Amino acid sequence: MDKKVLIIGAGVAGPILALQLKKIGFNVEIFEARSEDNTKEGAFLGLTPNGLNVLKEFIDLKLLKEDYTPGTMRFFNSKGKQIAKLDTAYQKQQYGVETIQIKRANLNKYVRLAAKEAGIKIWYNKKFVRYQETNEQLTAYFDDGTMVAGYIMLACDGMFSEVRNQLFPNASAIRYTKVISTGGYANIPELSEPLDSIRMNFGERGFFAYSVSDKGEVWWFNNYFREQEPKPKELGKTLNTEIQGCLANIHQNDDPLFSKIIKNSHQIIAYPIYDVPKLLHWYKGRVCLIGDAAHGISPHIGQGASLALEDTIVIAELLKLHKDFAPAFRLFQTERQSRVERIISSARKVGNTKTKINPIAAWFRDTLIGFFIKKQIKQLDWIYSWIYSQKNGS
Repeated sequence: MDKKVLIIGAGVAGPILALQLKKIGFNVEIFEARSEDNTKEGAFLGLTPNGLNVLKEFIDLKLLKEDYTPGTMRFFNSKGKQIAKLDTAYQKQQYGVETIQIKRANLNKYVRLAAKEAGIKIWYNKKFVRYQETNEQLTAYFDDGTMVAGYIMLACDGMFSEVRNQLFPNASAIRYTKVISTGGYANIPELSEPLDSIRMNFGERGFFAYSVSDKGEVWWFNNYFREQEPKPKELGKTLNTEIQGCLANIHQNDDPLFSKIIKNSHQIIAYPIYDVPKLLHWYKGRVCLIGDAAHGISPHIGQGASLALEDTIVIAELLKLHKDFAPAFRLFQTERQSRVERIISSARKVGNTKTKINPIAAWFRDTLIGFFIKKQIKQLDWIYSWIYSQKNGS
């Protein structure tokens, strides 16, 4: 098979998708807008069993535990009392792997290295600007004036997908949710030993979570509510300074450790959270959207990367089974849409529990959360046990 597939985006999904396609005989090239060394910064993300079981075919999962925090969560009320625990130890036996948190930069490094070792070319500084399609092929154009022709194009360029904008210029724009996902890294002397869990704290005026990695570094995250969407020029130092001050104020009546972590952070990351309106189609002609480009999801249940990784298996299997891309693209959306929409809905519900609530609602939350955690473990099985099989349609 000598059909060149153009993949836009070399984040988490792009290189894994390229590896899936190369395995079945496609000629694949990846085009990334950023420079090759632009992987040193960024937040951390959760990888759950459904995503890890995709990764393990191409990456030694032991690498992921060279700088990580565990997935087990302990929940605390505003008085510092533990009110629930979600222990992920059972996952190892049930799914073969266990949820972890890893720095996105490290994950990007590992998936790109796997693609490179497989002989897959990744082109950097290639910002996609437009494409043209004929009956025979597709041509992608980049901002440096270059162009590349291919059989099909698969867009793994994320929430702010330029391919999606080109494909469906009249689609509803993504919506700012008035929430900014914040987090950071700090070195605190009294928190230098790895913790066995993520400490999820429902503070008096807001939610705050932290853990300590195997390297003794504090990783923390917190939702920051901001009515006005940050302007591009505000992202970075200006917004981070604002966030640092406001979060310290929000948690002034909580455990003093929270404010200490925030004030002593050597890196703060802030990402406005957006809703991606449901698309009528994920594909058009020779182009198909993958992962967040097709079905963006808020980070509240840590499924963004794992859903995109699931997509890579499904689209590759369908392209293998069908001689033409058209039925493969159509069936890809059919197979995936109901699942991802259900998970997106769950993420929104979890996000709502992290907002400020009144004392009565807080009492009910603190009293009942243990019950709901046990219930959630059973409910999460349909997410974590995902294994795609074209034969049985699961």
